[in-house]
Amino acid sequence: MPSHAEDYFTLKEFLGVKRFEDVINNVEPKRLSKLNDELKLVLQIIGNDPKREEKQKSLKKKLKSKFYDTLPEIEWAAYFGNKHLPVIIEPCFPGPDLKVKVKDRWINIEITNRRLSKEMQELDRYSKDINSGIEKIKSHFSIAVAFRASFSKEDLFPLIKTIKKRIGDFEKKRTLKPVTTYYISLNNSKDWYDFDGINEPKDLYTNPKKYPLFDVMRTAKAKIMFHPRDNLDYTYVSSSGPARLDFGDIDRIKSKLHKKQTRQLPKNEPNVIILHNTWIFDIVGALYGKLQITTVYNRITGEIIEEYPNRDNSGIFQSSTRVSAVLFVGYDEDHNFKRKVFPNPKAKNPLCEEEIKIIEGM
Repeated sequence: MPSHAEDYFTLKEFLGVKRFEDVINNVEPKRLSKLNDELKLVLQIIGNDPKREEKQKSLKKKLKSKFYDTLPEIEWAAYFGNKHLPVIIEPCFPGPDLKVKVKDRWINIEITNRRLSKEMQELDRYSKDINSGIEKIKSHFSIAVAFRASFSKEDLFPLIKTIKKRIGDFEKKRTLKPVTTYYISLNNSKDWYDFDGINEPKDLYTNPKKYPLFDVMRTAKAKIMFHPRDNLDYTYVSSSGPARLDFGDIDRIKSKLHKKQTRQLPKNEPNVIILHNTWIFDIVGALYGKLQITTVYNRITGEIIEEYPNRDNSGIFQSSTRVSAVLFVGYDEDHNFKRKVFPNPKAKNPLCEEEIKIIEGM
């Protein structure tokens, strides 16, 4: 065990020596120290609860069995506690994770985390297999792969072959700018030259016909981003989800939010769902509806009169009145980390501006 284990006394005492050893060997010291301080405050909050023994037992069980999923719950409880707001921690299912008193009323908080441990394990396996397949290839590129829900382990070998072929092609062509390749199958992949796969054109969704790969980029099983670099070195691939679990997909986010509200959030009370580690484009689609292009035709001539972007009626906010707001915690379109509250315009118990600022201000 590392010599500085005594710095995490609260965490060690709470988890027990065996589980603590597993954690300390797999979590970076900075995050571990933060967790230790947060847990100390959370245990103080629970210590004043009439059901403290039951809640301590439930929290310990969750932290042992669902470690990474429980971290955000502890983090948010500590955040509200440090704001000197009354907090009730509810680690027992069903029911919200927290209750927080803001101004003169209690708000139910349900916290969920996209980065499930099973998903991370699957992505790790994919990354290791891909890197093992191309580890001896030298190139001028760093490579990132983003998987979609339709990707499965049967696609792994064809994907590796596609990456190998593209590396060879780009090196022969002396390609010096980024290229994004959309993998569909072994013999079906499309390349978007001079596109890094991250900074999308501003008019991509308002003028999709301008971009031939618009439909492909939304349906491909994986996106391979080749980014040029100065030195010729062994190629390394980094990977990101959602892979087959696909919690980052709009439909799965919507399904997750629906289950949270119906199973764990009470009726006729202010309720907030905090969603960690997803993309802002996905969460907006899940809340307000998927982005689509509406075309207006002349009924007589068949000519296009107008085309404009709008959203379909599939968003959870278009049917739900129970959720007051969803707090997005993740990355925006420019890949900047941020927190943003999305109020539900149809909520029975909407949040006021001051409540939004406090919840969003973490």
